[in-house]
Amino acid sequence: MSKSTKKRYLKALNRQLKKETAGTSESVFVFYPLGAKPKNATGVTASGHPDAQVLAVMDAIQARVFAKVENSSKLK
Repeated sequence: MSKSTKKRYLKALNRQLKKETAGTSESVFVFYPLGAKPKNATGVTASGHPDAQVLAVMDAIQARVFAKVENSSKLK
């Protein structure tokens, strides 16, 4: 993934997380390893200490958003 695609991906993840949790979750998606810049990131993880329910929501969001990003990159 390019740097700009990684940035858009992270933004889409957090937008969807906020939407699905109605802004009640304190956790957000962040680049992994923690503190990594987009060009050095190898993945995403949750910030803070989310409970199991929030982690399940985050997992589902990540799967859906990744599929969309992957499909759109194949079309280019």
